[in-house]
Amino acid sequence: MPELADRLKGAIWGHLVGDAMGVPYEFMPASAIERVVFGHRGSHNQPPGTWSDDGGLMLALLDSMLSAGFDLEDQGKRALHWFVGKGYASGPVFDIGNTTSAALDRLKHGVPAAECGGAAETDNGNGSLMRILPIALVDRDAEDDVIVSHAMAASALTHRHPRSLVACAVYCLAASWLLQGEPPAQALRQALESFRIMASGPYAAELANLEGYTGRSGSGYVLDTLWSAWTAFSESQSYPETIERAIRYGADTDTTAAVAGGLAGIYWGYSGIPADWLYAMRGHEIVEPMIARLLAMPR
Repeated sequence: MPELADRLKGAIWGHLVGDAMGVPYEFMPASAIERVVFGHRGSHNQPPGTWSDDGGLMLALLDSMLSAGFDLEDQGKRALHWFVGKGYASGPVFDIGNTTSAALDRLKHGVPAAECGGAAETDNGNGSLMRILPIALVDRDAEDDVIVSHAMAASALTHRHPRSLVACAVYCLAASWLLQGEPPAQALRQALESFRIMASGPYAAELANLEGYTGRSGSGYVLDTLWSAWTAFSESQSYPETIERAIRYGADTDTTAAVAGGLAGIYWGYSGIPADWLYAMRGHEIVEPMIARLLAMPR
């Protein structure tokens, strides 16, 4: 198992590389994806190594937690900073989901951060899951109930329905257990068992919904993204295999690969990500100072 510093750095870059790898394949059906290669221009015609909203909003959350602790209003302020094109992007701001865009627009017009997220059943896209990983990394020494509380609150900035809250909480718990050295199957088992103890009411119902979900199509639906990403990761033997599997689902390839890539980066570490992919990524000057702060956190 890689050292903690290698796993933390792997989580951030694993997420960003997965996002950038998936960007040019977004919206393609699985049957149309032939070779998965770094540097393909594809759907958005972005330069190789460009992350999307997934990476930008993940970095905004990371920067907020490193700068202000857990402060939802600060998270909102930094998400808006990204939204208006002033930070956390390795290129232009593009490919913003409807629910996320609507939530950030409400925030811009003065709605409190905790009330901005869409709360309808139709507001269960993957826009909070795609950025939630820093909870597991910055809160790595916290008890499970703190991770759950923070994951749900952070999700609510853009996605406030219990289904999205539960998906984010389970993902962060699983990532936290991976970070502690558990193998994938055990990390997922621990995450589900831990959340089950805490869950009641609509959260218990949504946990059952999550556990019973069988779709793996790479779609933008939060439960499909969670399970597509987890399956791509847990059935792979390396970081590159994880990313290729995630992208081969087609559809929302950048988000599936980002969510899977964060997990794979924890498990195989920064050292498990191909060096040529890392070298070709844009935005090193944005990412590396934040990683240095993450690694320097007092224990």
